[in-house]
Amino acid sequence: MAEARTGVAAVTRQLSGPEAAGLAETAAPGSVDRTTETACYLKPEHLVSALEALKTDPDADLVHLTNLCGVDFWDHFEVVYHIQSFDKNQIALFKVDVLNREDPVVPSVVPVFHGAWMQENETYDLFGIKFEGHPNLYRILLWEGYPGWPLRKDFLAMPGGLQPGLGEFAGVSRRQEPPMKVLE
Repeated sequence: MAEARTGVAAVTRQLSGPEAAGLAETAAPGSVDRTTETACYLKPEHLVSALEALKTDPDADLVHLTNLCGVDFWDHFEVVYHIQSFDKNQIALFKVDVLNREDPVVPSVVPVFHGAWMQENETYDLFGIKFEGHPNLYRILLWEGYPGWPLRKDFLAMPGGLQPGLGEFAGVSRRQEPPMKVLE
């Protein structure tokens, strides 16, 4: 276990994307899709087996799912997993691309991390990303039948391609128009 020096707090170390990818490839060969400076992207078809291997591999010891959330990039989604080792005092960032916006689906990691249960429900509720194999996927903040997914960037798309809110702020350069369907 990491120990703090007298008068100095122990700080959890963030693994770099290549470091996380190295652990993933060692524990589950063929599971890494690509890396960035800060994250390791896993192949969706290897997600569950890779996270199980990272949890049980003593060199990785990534035993705790600290956070699971979704991100909308207009043309695709990402599901983000922060996984931590308490004994090694380190945390790694793993992501999975979800390319199908019309029917976004990724495997559930509840069999690996029981704490993913409600976080996957929340991500489904707000983004509409389905978690295949989840024991009981349902909306937890909004009611069944609620029209849409409120954290999607296209949630409040209006006729004519207009978006609610300010298009820009004073002193800020104009942003690129989002790639979206125009509702007539």
